[in-house]
Amino acid sequence: MSETDIKKLIDSAQRALVDGSAKEWTATNVRIGAVEFGTVTTKGRADTQDFIATIKAAADLSPAVQAPVEPTPVVPAVPAPPPSPPLSQAIATHLADLEAAKRDPKTVLESRHSLRILLGVIGDVPSSTLSQDHARAFFDAVRHWPSNATKRPEYRDLDVAEVVALSKANKEPEPAAHTINKHRQRLSTFVQSLLAARVLVHNPLKGIAWMTEHAADADVETGRPFTTEELQTVFETKAFAQWAKKYPHRFWGPILGLYSGARVTEIAQLYVKDIESIDGVAGFHINRRFKGQKIKNKQSRRFVPLAKPVLDAGFLDYVEEVRQAGHERLFPHLPNSTGLGFGRQLSRQFSAYIKSQGVSEEGVGFHAFRHTFATLLDKARETSVDISRLTGHWDGQAPPSVLERFYIDRETLPLRVATLAKFVPDVAVPNYTRGQFAQSLSPADPVGRGIKGKG
Repeated sequence: MSETDIKKLIDSAQRALVDGSAKEWTATNVRIGAVEFGTVTTKGRADTQDFIATIKAAADLSPAVQAPVEPTPVVPAVPAPPPSPPLSQAIATHLADLEAAKRDPKTVLESRHSLRILLGVIGDVPSSTLSQDHARAFFDAVRHWPSNATKRPEYRDLDVAEVVALSKANKEPEPAAHTINKHRQRLSTFVQSLLAARVLVHNPLKGIAWMTEHAADADVETGRPFTTEELQTVFETKAFAQWAKKYPHRFWGPILGLYSGARVTEIAQLYVKDIESIDGVAGFHINRRFKGQKIKNKQSRRFVPLAKPVLDAGFLDYVEEVRQAGHERLFPHLPNSTGLGFGRQLSRQFSAYIKSQGVSEEGVGFHAFRHTFATLLDKARETSVDISRLTGHWDGQAPPSVLERFYIDRETLPLRVATLAKFVPDVAVPNYTRGQFAQSLSPADPVGRGIKGKG
């Protein structure tokens, strides 16, 4: 009698248990090692289970036979976590993703700044190791980051850690809570990208409280107004004429800034179609109606009446000449190649000009017109609401029927005209001569895209 296949025998008995045929199960010619069992018949489930146990025991006792081995279950392999890139590489990838997603160049630039501080403070650690301690070190750095650090001689050539250390030693003022929270938002966006890629398992910002913002922090605008002497220096006849003779934005930009309190970008991005007369009042729209235009916030949308000195200086004559030349933008020489706004070049040019005139205090530039406008109207006892309607800070709740499509607000237009009439700076602005910029506004120049040249 040949050796019985133990595995097949036990499998047969177990199948009988499963399908119910174990009531009477029979196996013939059973032999295990030297022991011959012959024909085996079991009666019922318990009898069959006893037979299986006996066969297994006999197999264990027989040196020539091995009991069947239960198959080892296959455990699915756990995928290895992706390799953790160094922080510098993760930052570079994140910034590239922002650019590929067509984020505003200013957003990318600000994110680059915040993440540079993070990298400089905690070092090029594996990005998977970002922790709450790292986040707190970052917040400590931004709380001590000096304003305009890249431009100030004492800071601009230092690395991040050195800037923070010197700022603490110099007891630089802490930024507004709004500024610190903007840094946090940029860091949070970066952290979310790492969480999505499973580079991070836990959010290191979770559990760290946001800075409390106050109403005054919502629209922080630093600087001071021009003094009367400084205004007279800025508009000194010969110097101003020499500086502004080539480009119309140099001539009209400061004049509009002085008599409207508008921000430099709001003026620089004006289109010819933004100049309009509403109910007999000439003015300009500040809004986001045309390509490249930006507004700071929803309160910034407004219609600003043109002050009488601006009209007397010949501003509408210039507008008509731009229209006849075929330009869409009021100041076509100002570029926006970086996407950061049309006002950057005008701001830089004006800052260089006033420094050459002796107005060289750090932080005083085009924005001082805005402070001057609000300060002189405040001295004329105009209310903050009246002033804010002109400057774009007002957050009053006006019904949609009043605001209209382009935020003209006809109901308060006479009030704004009356308020504007109270603005009387002790300075004379130059008059415009028709055709003064005829050569630079030649119809042959590019239309609406910024004319080549430094401006």
